[in-house]
Amino acid sequence: MNGLKERLDRLRASAMAAQAGEKREETESAVSEQTVDGVMIDKADDGGDHPLHPVFRRYGVEVCSNEAGSFLLRRIVYPFPYRHGRYALEDLNDCTPHLQPVAWRQNRTDKRKRWMPETAADYPAPQSSGLLFLDTETTGLGVGTGNVPFMIGIGRCTEEAFIIEQTLIRHPGEERAMLTWLLEQFHGVTHLVTYNGRTFDWPVLANRFILNGWRRSSVEPGHLDFLHPSRALWKNTLPTCRLSTVEEERLGVVRGDDVPGSLAPELYFRYLREGNPEHLYGVFVHNEKDVLALASLAVHFGHLLGGGLGAAAPDPTDAEERFRTGAWLEQHGQLSEAERLYDLLAATEQGAGSGEIGWRLALAAKYKRHGSLHRALPMWEQAASLSEASRLPRLEAHLELAIHYEHRIKDYGSALRYAEVALELARRRIALARISAAGKQERERLERRINRLKRKLQREHGPPVTGRCSERI
Repeated sequence: MNGLKERLDRLRASAMAAQAGEKREETESAVSEQTVDGVMIDKADDGGDHPLHPVFRRYGVEVCSNEAGSFLLRRIVYPFPYRHGRYALEDLNDCTPHLQPVAWRQNRTDKRKRWMPETAADYPAPQSSGLLFLDTETTGLGVGTGNVPFMIGIGRCTEEAFIIEQTLIRHPGEERAMLTWLLEQFHGVTHLVTYNGRTFDWPVLANRFILNGWRRSSVEPGHLDFLHPSRALWKNTLPTCRLSTVEEERLGVVRGDDVPGSLAPELYFRYLREGNPEHLYGVFVHNEKDVLALASLAVHFGHLLGGGLGAAAPDPTDAEERFRTGAWLEQHGQLSEAERLYDLLAATEQGAGSGEIGWRLALAAKYKRHGSLHRALPMWEQAASLSEASRLPRLEAHLELAIHYEHRIKDYGSALRYAEVALELARRRIALARISAAGKQERERLERRINRLKRKLQREHGPPVTGRCSERI
């Protein structure tokens, strides 16, 4: 009986396979095909078990097929000249090589199957033809294996246009075909341009490649993740460093009724439940704008590193941003441009806001490291004055001035005055905030410093110093 049952099962399976083959041949003969970049685009509505919804066609979406199956593809071409906000995207061709120091810093620790030069000057300068701008929309927020990229947007710059292509899977069975297509797009790519893509988008995609049978055996593209320079420049001056905020505040693009990326998974699941593509239109547009914003940011940072600050890219007007821009340029080898911004800061009149304390202390610390104490001194004095007027004061400026006058100038009276003011500010901080062990230790160190300075003054002048003088120098 078991042998007869097995033979019947094999015959039934063979018949079903033959039926499926006939149905596939009928479907393929009815399909009108067009090839774009070597990929077959199905123009007909009979996409097998998943026919193309007419609404997708209205959005410019077509069925894309390859040896692994089918998925949906949308293609948008922006012929040059084209501006996205403040910047012309055709400038990518000239600006991309200036991103060399950023690319080197972000990839120098990646030793995986890649030769890494010791200096930025030896790192190959990126070219626009080797950049792939990448942004994904996923079913979740983590990088685990359960997070599926249901939409992938990529952008490329050519001599004539900036081209965006967006993929969409209508069900999990289309993922392998989408990833097969994406893998082909990596040919000739040297760097992936993303926004937090090094820690999110790429790990998610790498997991999906592995789960679909690929292995990480070849050299992977390098990264140009613009979240990091954006935070370096704007984390203290913008309410958030989300890409849409940076795009609006620094690139001059207001999206209007944009679908937040956090809503993309919910809208995708709604599409899966109801089968209505209209739920996905806002996700397509959001993803498209994200890719355009990446291209515009590449132009912005390229201008900054190529000496275009103040001309091709506007000078920062906020003092904090001006300092952070100077520090970022100095970090990436643009010393003369950084020094120009520092000189502008040194000439900035003292304001009343406590927010000015941070950059003054940071600039003074930079001058101190370079041995320019004559430039650090006025920064400390201005920061000290601002701290005394602040509700929650900082002590760093007073401590630096106390050290300066005690050990370099040997003016113990001035050092004592700054130390006493610092102790008073420390007590004010303790009264306003919770007392911590570090706060108590700081107060004890200040008391020891004051006692030491009083002893030095006593040895110099005879009578002990009593009371406190808050007169400023």
